[in-house]
Amino acid sequence: MMGAPIILFAKSLGATSTVLGIVAAFTPLMTVMQLPAARFLDRCSYRQFVLSGWGARTVFIFVVAAIPLMVFLDNLSKLCSLLAVLFLFNLLRGISSAGFMPWIAAIIPESERGRFLAFDQFFIYLGSLFALLVSAIVMTGHVDNWEYSLVFLVSALGGTASLYFIKRIPDAPAGDVVTRSAQAVPWRAMLQYAPFFRLVVFNLLFMIVIGSISIFSIEFLREIPGFKPELILYLSGVTFLGPLLSLLLTGRVIDAIGSKPVLRVALGGFVVVVSGWCLIAANVIPCTIWTVAALNFLSGLAGANFNLANLRIVMSAIPEMGRNHFFALFTVITSLGLGAAPIAWGVTLDAIGTYEMVTGWFTWRKHSIYFAALIPPLLVAIGLVNILQEPGAGQRAENTLLGAKLKRFAKNWQR
Repeated sequence: MMGAPIILFAKSLGATSTVLGIVAAFTPLMTVMQLPAARFLDRCSYRQFVLSGWGARTVFIFVVAAIPLMVFLDNLSKLCSLLAVLFLFNLLRGISSAGFMPWIAAIIPESERGRFLAFDQFFIYLGSLFALLVSAIVMTGHVDNWEYSLVFLVSALGGTASLYFIKRIPDAPAGDVVTRSAQAVPWRAMLQYAPFFRLVVFNLLFMIVIGSISIFSIEFLREIPGFKPELILYLSGVTFLGPLLSLLLTGRVIDAIGSKPVLRVALGGFVVVVSGWCLIAANVIPCTIWTVAALNFLSGLAGANFNLANLRIVMSAIPEMGRNHFFALFTVITSLGLGAAPIAWGVTLDAIGTYEMVTGWFTWRKHSIYFAALIPPLLVAIGLVNILQEPGAGQRAENTLLGAKLKRFAKNWQR
């Protein structure tokens, strides 16, 4: 719903870089609603709270599917309607997502979270790959409005079917754990908790990069002759192959040695990805199907393993007392960074416009400048991994044969 097809549809309606940035920012910015929503989590079960929000947002996916068929509207009116509906969709998503992280943290034992999250992420990426392949098949050749509607209708039907499976997830057991999780904690006290504050700063740096790279890499490819919408969708599908090949193994690794070694490797992978896009945009290396596929594969591999390790360390570092509010504040702050990044970069890219300057073998234009600017925050984030705290990670590594071997490997790699 918020991936490549919606970006391509908005672009077909004449959306600028700024508008594309706003579309990308809706999902993270609307998570600010988790802060007021966290106050109501103790009034109903986690499952009931999430199910209500997920059900309400699905209604708006059907509305999005109808917009391309509204022949009585011009492109500008369609684009405005799309933005309005996506705002409401993401508003409901933001409210209901307040219950998901506390729900999962309450029902999955700490020793099994890495493995569980790996399976969870594996099927998310598998479903995303399927959705992109369906979209690419439908949107082959010249794309008509009804084809966009069909793609979004598949999304709406998938969202409807998912409600059945949400009902089958076990609810969090009532008791002291849930009561302590709902305990209100002042914002200042949460930010003064050092492990939590370090995680927030670390994630904000990463969100500056990940919040916009997928959007503006698609925009960049759309401006290159030969990269038609279906080709871009197929290449976007390559992004999900890396996670499918690695996540289940990574889940075991994280449970054995902790999240920090995986975070370092994943961030290093993103440095390579961003550098690759920068060199392509600067005309240093050719923009071919194979180079884009390789970068998308590595981006998916790094992104999935980062998300898995990051979720694991967040669940370990956040205390049980006031967990609902810790999760809400963490998600809101990092999501504001995730939402602000594409808007700020969209405005910047529009301001740079057609500017171009050649220095030797490097062409400075809006997209090469953009990708080059993403490298410094990634390097700083790699340095910050050292100060993150993950209770119990060292002990888990010592208690398993796999953990002992991987811990020695991580130390040697770090040297």
